[in-house]
Amino acid sequence: MKINRIILTLCFVAVSFATVNAQLVKGAEAQTKRGPYETNGFFDNVFIGVAGGFNYYQGENDSYLDLKDRLAPAVNAYIGKWFTPSVGLRIGYYGFRAKGFTIDQSNPFIDENKDHGYLQRFNINNVRADLMWNLSNAIGGYRADRFYSFAPYFGTGVAWSGSKHKVAGSHHRRTELAHTLGLYNMFRVCNGLNVTLDISQTYVNERFDNEVADSRKEFIGTIALGLAYSFKNREFSRAHGAVDVTPYTSKIKDLEAALRDANNRPAKEVIKEVIVEKEKNVLHPTPVALFFPIGRSTLDATQLMNLDFYVKNAIQADPNHVFTLTGSADSATGTTKINDRLGEKRVQVVYDLLVQKYGINPDRLVKKSIGGTDKYGVDRLNRCVVIE
Repeated sequence: MKINRIILTLCFVAVSFATVNAQLVKGAEAQTKRGPYETNGFFDNVFIGVAGGFNYYQGENDSYLDLKDRLAPAVNAYIGKWFTPSVGLRIGYYGFRAKGFTIDQSNPFIDENKDHGYLQRFNINNVRADLMWNLSNAIGGYRADRFYSFAPYFGTGVAWSGSKHKVAGSHHRRTELAHTLGLYNMFRVCNGLNVTLDISQTYVNERFDNEVADSRKEFIGTIALGLAYSFKNREFSRAHGAVDVTPYTSKIKDLEAALRDANNRPAKEVIKEVIVEKEKNVLHPTPVALFFPIGRSTLDATQLMNLDFYVKNAIQADPNHVFTLTGSADSATGTTKINDRLGEKRVQVVYDLLVQKYGINPDRLVKKSIGGTDKYGVDRLNRCVVIE
């Protein structure tokens, strides 16, 4: 059939385009992340989409119609979630209208006479769930800025047909299980927004169009062009193993050595140094780091407690010291622009707490953002504000 060849051609073009796109981004491997990935939140990586196009019904006698006489309008609307960069699930509505051909003059979907038979026009509706597999991310690694990606999917749900115009009686509704194979193509327009091309083939029972012959099955081919929007947080971070504690181990050893040295010194000498230090009112506050969730500029209860402790025991205890607030994000996640803005937001949150809640003089605070960084070694440790 002509439409089958068209669908196969579009699939071939989509796969070819993916190969070309992979070559274009080959030089930017530093921005590509491979699994395992951190588990996202329930509302993270959620997307919605709408699309419009054509349905192509494939019934017993429909081959008697020309292609232009078999195309009918299609509407898609859905909501979904990517659990990983490669695996997603969406639930939606797919359908609107279909056209077919019958030689049975009693068929309730007849709309007008045609040569040697009758043209059918009827409503089709399909509510289903699709399991999606993003092959671009599965094969090429996750990239937030990839221009083109594609995801084959398998769906199952309930479909029903009905007369185009309601008439007295049953409305001739047919309800069947429906199974779908498709290819979901995504073209990145900007951060969070994609143009989509959805190509699918849905299987239904032959009685779906109120006509029964020998085929036992019929199909609905659909091609729909649309838009899909992904809500924040829309990116993924690579999971890391155990944190490298070597730097902390070295600091602990240095502190233990200093403690042994102090224990071995005469008590009078130690007391004298403490008195001199107190008279000079010289304090040496240790820097503190406040950590943030990925992609966010909010502090949880633990970090707020750490800030409260630091304010009372360091900032308020040394009224002459000027403290620097340095905000950052992890360079492995997001673009440079996003990370710069996130670092500034995190610094501003801490700054506002110090000034508004604790009454710290703004002249004692210096704000600084270094944006995306890998300075602290592990992604989640780079999502912080350091006060020193």
